[in-house]
Amino acid sequence: MATIREVAKACGVSTATVSHVLNGRYERVGEETRVRVLGKMREMGYRPPPMEERQKAINTRNLGLLVADLSYSPIFTNSYFAYVLDGILEASGLQGWSTTIIIQRMWHSNIGQSIRRNYDGRCDGLLLLAPESESETVNLLHQRGVPMVMIGATSWLKEISSVDIDNRATAAAATQYLAERGHTRIGYVAAGYRSISSREREEGYRQALAAAGVESRPEWIFNRWDLRDEWPHGLVEAYLAMSPAQRPTAFVGWNDLLASGIVNAFASRGVFVPKDVSIVSIDDGPEASKCIPPLTTFRQPLQLIGKRSVELLIDHIADGGRFAETVRFSTHVVERQSVATLKKS
Repeated sequence: MATIREVAKACGVSTATVSHVLNGRYERVGEETRVRVLGKMREMGYRPPPMEERQKAINTRNLGLLVADLSYSPIFTNSYFAYVLDGILEASGLQGWSTTIIIQRMWHSNIGQSIRRNYDGRCDGLLLLAPESESETVNLLHQRGVPMVMIGATSWLKEISSVDIDNRATAAAATQYLAERGHTRIGYVAAGYRSISSREREEGYRQALAAAGVESRPEWIFNRWDLRDEWPHGLVEAYLAMSPAQRPTAFVGWNDLLASGIVNAFASRGVFVPKDVSIVSIDDGPEASKCIPPLTTFRQPLQLIGKRSVELLIDHIADGGRFAETVRFSTHVVERQSVATLKKS
């Protein structure tokens, strides 16, 4: 692997200039020089050595898992993270690799310097768990040539592989499932505007409505980000503010956590699932079976997603990430008690 001196020599600049680029001190480096240095780093496969060890970079056989936040006991409360992590640890361990969890929220405002300080060669590559769309962190890591694989998100960078389900097809199947049971007023519950999977599922939902000849209305789409502190009770209040003839009879939920929260919020106001409104969701984590009533949901192979992401990343570390792949797993419905079939009038 190249050293900082070799990168500087290839670019015709000083090692200090390369250091400024690595640490995000772009005010000290011209844009043309910055782009040239970053390009040469990717071309030469440069990786910073551990900061406490003034040595040439070597393979550590350690993968980093970059997550946005780890608040509120995620392994116990977020089944998506728990099952994906289980697959990651199993696959990396079987291949003799270790895994380090890196919390992005702890990287303070100067992302360039934080990346240099916190991702300093202790990992050979990064798994990115559900990164937000156009994440500055991801873009900066990509500029530095860090081998990466996205999990639960479609990459906006063609050089980065991603592993996920087919979000559009799954949401379309969930919407069709409701339409086939007589529902013509179907809403969608979204996660947030920067969630890539949520946007893709909304697209699938809309496509299925159009294919079924079912009306799509903007007031039937609820975004958790819009409601924020009022979530999920704000959704219920907006639902109750509609006339009975204008309310959705069913919802497609972005995931089980959102859907189960909605079920409980509805029940607190005397609206019961599936008697008054039906809900179908995506994931099939413990939240789905524990919900009252249990949720009908589309099952993701979360452990397989974690395992495949590790296999891809290790391959990319070996080949320099030259062959990006988009891996999409299929889903299938798990029928429970949250969907009612409407009688034809």
